Amino acid sequence: MDGGGGGRRPRAVFMAFGTRGDVFPIAALAAAFAQDQRQYGVVFITHSAHQSLSTHLADCNVRYMPVSSPPVLAAEQLESISCDSVQSNVEHDSFSQRKKTIQVEHRRECLSAVENVFGNDMSTHGDFIVINFFALEGWHLAELFQVKCIIAAPYFVPYRYGFSKEIVECPGYWPFSAHVCGFWFLPMAWQYSCNKCKELLCGNASNSGGVLCVNHAGLEHFTMGNSYSSLPIFIGLSSIGSMGFLRNPKAFLMVLKAVIEKTDYRFILFSSGYQPLDSAIQSFAPSVAESSEYQASALPCDSNLLFNGRLFCFSGSIPYSWLFPKCAVAIHHAGSGSTAAALFAGIPQISCPFLLDQFYWAERLHWLGVAPEPLGRQHLIPDTDNASSINSAADMLIGAIKSALSPEIKAQATRIANKLSSEAGIGEALRILKESFAPN
Repeated sequence: MDGGGGGRRPRAVFMAFGTRGDVFPIAALAAAFAQDQRQYGVVFITHSAHQSLSTHLADCNVRYMPVSSPPVLAAEQLESISCDSVQSNVEHDSFSQRKKTIQVEHRRECLSAVENVFGNDMSTHGDFIVINFFALEGWHLAELFQVKCIIAAPYFVPYRYGFSKEIVECPGYWPFSAHVCGFWFLPMAWQYSCNKCKELLCGNASNSGGVLCVNHAGLEHFTMGNSYSSLPIFIGLSSIGSMGFLRNPKAFLMVLKAVIEKTDYRFILFSSGYQPLDSAIQSFAPSVAESSEYQASALPCDSNLLFNGRLFCFSGSIPYSWLFPKCAVAIHHAGSGSTAAALFAGIPQISCPFLLDQFYWAERLHWLGVAPEPLGRQHLIPDTDNASSINSAADMLIGAIKSALSPEIKAQATRIANKLSSEAGIGEALRILKESFAPN
């Protein structure tokens, strides 16, 4: 980036690594900062796997700089990582050896990227780096190039926490530099996999409630459920599959099938484009007689209807703010983004945490009274697909749904949503960021 001279632009580097839920909220903050502080040259450094961000960021005058490391390092994933991408000549390294190789290359690329931004300019007045918790190498790079650094995360802005005071208690021993901003949500336009749906819902304020494009009318019709008295139940595990936890997608689908056979529930399943799960869905599709209500309208390639028309599977993306108010319950992995979206929608939740902060959010939802006790992973994704495992998991899920639909939990979810309705997390984080670093 251009530096030097009296007309130099101050530079802001946002660096975020991890899954979509870890990275995209930081990208949203970078975009908001770039649009508000146009005197800055803004850069966003993340994994090349998040290439979809590049267009959105470019529209906001943010320079996208990718590094080649994968967002997660599941042991089975490393088998598919090209040795060329990490410059390794060893084909059969152990997991730990290959992980170390990837980490070394990752740090080298991070240094190269930050050096590209700051390396040719002795002046760093007004410059800073913003990092998330998976980009702690950015802290050392900030020291190296003598610029200020801040940690920001959708659950944690020095520090900015992207959650709500209504949901998380803020202990008195936190430093004054810790700020709770409210939940961070992505710009609406970033949340669509279908450009036609985006044009309809983002381009027309009067359509905020909703009409999807003709190709995705099936999803909209399913939420209406003209022949059903109850709303559908959302279920989605976001990046859990890509992180190596969804090892038996067939068993997962069989649990949903068993629930459907034992109840009158309907489900909307978001596969998040996880290929093994999408393949399992396809394997069920040819052998299942679909509901006559939907036979007439062909579904697009990102949608499938299974189990007598009561499981709608979608591999694309649509804003949760559009979908969740049309659902009775949201079943998810207790990621901060899914948790926040369901809280804002005011619907009951069922959580099934797998790692890290997900266990905290799952327990917090139960403590708040908007969700029953968290499910164990074997209650949603059993390791085996034998009849006993499937039926046991289905019974646990049915029990959790019945609890979530209780009048008490539904009423509490509505109360919490009313408290959160006035929050603007990204806006508050931007205000604090400007006060901390932007020159007057």
